[in-house]
Amino acid sequence: MGQIVCLEHQGSNLYGEVIQLIPDRQLCWFRPLCLVICADVQSSLNSELKERSLEFGFVQQEDSSKLLPTSFDSRNAEETKLIDLQCGSDLLWPAHLFRPALDTEVIYLLPQLKDISHHSKDTISQQKYLNKFIHLFWQTHQDKF
Repeated sequence: MGQIVCLEHQGSNLYGEVIQLIPDRQLCWFRPLCLVICADVQSSLNSELKERSLEFGFVQQEDSSKLLPTSFDSRNAEETKLIDLQCGSDLLWPAHLFRPALDTEVIYLLPQLKDISHHSKDTISQQKYLNKFIHLFWQTHQDKF
């Protein structure tokens, strides 16, 4: 397959690769590549993740995400962050919730994901961003599952 698709929710986009479509169950086996979050969502995610980290005795580590170039979209680069999810888990998700990612969207993302100099050894915080995004998306769209 190899097609790059996107899940959109509250100004954030989860991009990933289609591994396999399962038409009988209308599911998509999806491998997350990155999560692009805007500042509004980022601040709420950060505060919630910090609260949960303290709740479970974890120390909040510095976010290793990178800023996107200003040409990525109309938002200012300071308002958008890229969370690398290449080391995360695959998902089985309803296929009809995805949309194909445009070339102009991913052209700036993929080179940053190939640059291993920004990869963090702390994949736990990156996975927490994915888990929170998935949870928020599911809460909003429970009727579609």
